[in-house]
Amino acid sequence: MPKKLFAAISQIVLGALIAIAPQTFAHVCAVKDMPMACHYTARVALGLGVVIALLAIIGFFAPSRVRAGLDIANAVLGVLVVLVPTMLVGVCRGSMMHCHMVTMPTLIVLGVLLAVLAAVAAYFDLKPAKRG
Repeated sequence: MPKKLFAAISQIVLGALIAIAPQTFAHVCAVKDMPMACHYTARVALGLGVVIALLAIIGFFAPSRVRAGLDIANAVLGVLVVLVPTMLVGVCRGSMMHCHMVTMPTLIVLGVLLAVLAAVAAYFDLKPAKRG
């Protein structure tokens, strides 16, 4: 039970942070005439964060094998969170822009943390229980 609780709560918290970080403390550039790439990165991060948190909530109530699958899905989504600001959508080109200096590193750190924690949780869910 403590492993299940730790895995679910950590993934819910990371999903929530991924969703709200680009909207609040790691905000992207303000939209003026035409939205820049960082605006779309924030939108994608919001969607990914909500899906991550929902999968973790579902996993809290699911049996061990199903929870392992959801953990693997969240690990893949963690990698996707890293890829969104770096390769898929991107941020502004200016290296001194707030989205380049704060938003991108924040999403990278949160995505890596999620991928590692979800992979460890999947490992423990797939590991057979000790009999003894």
